[in-house]
Amino acid sequence: MPNIDLDIEVYEFVRACSKRDIKELIKELVDEGHLPKDLYFKNGELKKEMNRKLSSEIDFEEKLDKLKTKYFSLNKDEEDSLEKIFKKHL
Repeated sequence: MPNIDLDIEVYEFVRACSKRDIKELIKELVDEGHLPKDLYFKNGELKKEMNRKLSSEIDFEEKLDKLKTKYFSLNKDEEDSLEKIFKKHL
């Protein structure tokens, strides 16, 4: 496949696309791993709304996942701090 270098802004490209083109673009981005697979229903239809997470929320969840594996390395003060957070929010 030839390498074609076009000088076009992304918004220009998207605005020039039809609804069908946009659906194909989203499917390709999902297939290539650039977008989450949960954009589609099981029947292959594109979901109208997507549950979007802020990058700060994603970072928070990743940190919690990492923290789960560090239980035995926590000192007493760290455990107590976490317990205070749990009691306040859970």
